[in-house]
Amino acid sequence: MRSKPLALLFTLPLIALPLSGQAQQSKAPSSLTLPQRALPAKTISIDGRYLAARVAEADHDYEAGAQQLDLALAQAPKDPTLVYAAFRMHTYAGQFDTSVRLAPQVLATKPGDGFANLVLTIDQVKRGDYRKAEQQLARIGAENQLGPLRDFVIAWLKVGTKDFAAARDILAKLKPKEGDRSEAPSLIIRAQIDELAGDRAAAEAKYRRAVELDPSGLRIAVSAAEGLRRLGKTADAHALLQSYAEKYSDSVVMDGLLAAPTPKPPTPASGIAEILFDIGGILGSDQRNERADLALIFEQFAVELKPDLDFAWLMIAGIDEQFGKTPQAIAALGKIGPASPLNWQARLRAATLSAQEDNIDEAARRLRAMAAEKPDRIDAPLTLADLLRTKEKYKDAVAAYDMAILRIKTPDEKYWPVYFGRGICLERIKQWPRAEADMKKALELSPEQPYVLNYLGYSWIDQGMHLDEGMKMLKRATELRPDDGAITDSVGWAYYRLGQFNEAVKWLERASEQKGDDATVVEHLGDAYWHVGRFREARFEWTRALNQKPDKDRLPILQDKLANGLNASNDKPTVYEKAAEKNQGG
Repeated sequence: MRSKPLALLFTLPLIALPLSGQAQQSKAPSSLTLPQRALPAKTISIDGRYLAARVAEADHDYEAGAQQLDLALAQAPKDPTLVYAAFRMHTYAGQFDTSVRLAPQVLATKPGDGFANLVLTIDQVKRGDYRKAEQQLARIGAENQLGPLRDFVIAWLKVGTKDFAAARDILAKLKPKEGDRSEAPSLIIRAQIDELAGDRAAAEAKYRRAVELDPSGLRIAVSAAEGLRRLGKTADAHALLQSYAEKYSDSVVMDGLLAAPTPKPPTPASGIAEILFDIGGILGSDQRNERADLALIFEQFAVELKPDLDFAWLMIAGIDEQFGKTPQAIAALGKIGPASPLNWQARLRAATLSAQEDNIDEAARRLRAMAAEKPDRIDAPLTLADLLRTKEKYKDAVAAYDMAILRIKTPDEKYWPVYFGRGICLERIKQWPRAEADMKKALELSPEQPYVLNYLGYSWIDQGMHLDEGMKMLKRATELRPDDGAITDSVGWAYYRLGQFNEAVKWLERASEQKGDDATVVEHLGDAYWHVGRFREARFEWTRALNQKPDKDRLPILQDKLANGLNASNDKPTVYEKAAEKNQGG
């Protein structure tokens, strides 16, 4: 549940304005044959603009919502409800300068508003007016979205005025339990303040202690290494990053950090940006995604104070992607420059998103270039292979998987999806011996993978080979994923192919309960019903399948089944019938 201030901060009634637009409308013409013309923009009512903005907000299209509210404000510039709505919409949209301009008008009627005061605080930090920023922050009150991190912000503002003693006193009161992992972030802040105060020995000790307390924390490692480099301990910083890469991380991030120039000293702006980033991370960690919009605001505030805070740009891109705003997500990833340690990760993600926008050729071009750029890395060709597979470009995907697998030095469990992915593509292009070998390799690396067991077991039965072993694999897959309708359907369809139709009905009914919105599952159940004499139920299921957007090639087959029932032209033979046909043909 949100706290009371959080709930009240950005909550507006659905409509708080008089329906003035209705009074301005003229009567409709009596003739229905008159051509309809678009109304001039000026005739759109304030209410219409407001409601359009609310619709845009519900769709997370904050830029469009802000535009509608600006047009409404042009008609009623002093309306407090419109001012407040426009302020919040521009804040959501990351249009900081406009938020700064509107904030004083918001505070004229809502002097304690959290975000209006915070916007002005951030603006004053950007200007270097730390005393005024502290005064502005104090107007928010104790209960606000900053929570316990508010005092860390105040400590940084004290640093801005060179009052290091006051900053240290604040941090001493906030110190977590000594020796606990949660102390590490606080130690990083205290070390940075010691560094700025000129206490180099104290700063170095705290940087090292933070890494000891949280050795797997990426931001802790990065911040500590940057601090050590500024203190002249470059060799130690490099050793820290290399050790982290070996134990916890993909080396590409560390490679970028090792090659980067000596980082700039921390500032109050950068320190506060990190805190705002953390608040956004806390809000964004809500698994129900109820506070992702608020998380987006704090991440945008963070990059306003520190434009090269690339972790925040990654977070912004993730939230935009979650909202279905792919172009905005790609734009956020584009803010992560070529010198950034996170640039490689951002480029991989941007290519994937580009493919989702149906720019598969452009995405493939980028990924091939990245694969050539770093010939020892598997991630670019693997990302390319997975994208091509999802787009059903199986032959091209196999070539990309081949490139990825050639780069695997020591196959271990984490690589089973690579062999499984290539195996799927090989099966689709009718290269079964290679596909089977890849499926077996995936199971060798990770023997209990239900989806590999399902795919290989069903493929064997479908081809009339290794029937007992294939069924054992399918049964094991259902034990591992008892609620997976696709796997349950595989078992039922395997029984169907074996001619055991009563057993097929039992499994396919269960699959339909688990995945009744899948046209293939429903069609399979209809086929099984027909074979056990339940003709009316079979036609009911085929009708359901027709209404569930089946693949285009299934439409005429389903229509034929409804018209004529199952027959040799539209039914899948049992494996025994198929074998007999093959023998007769030979």
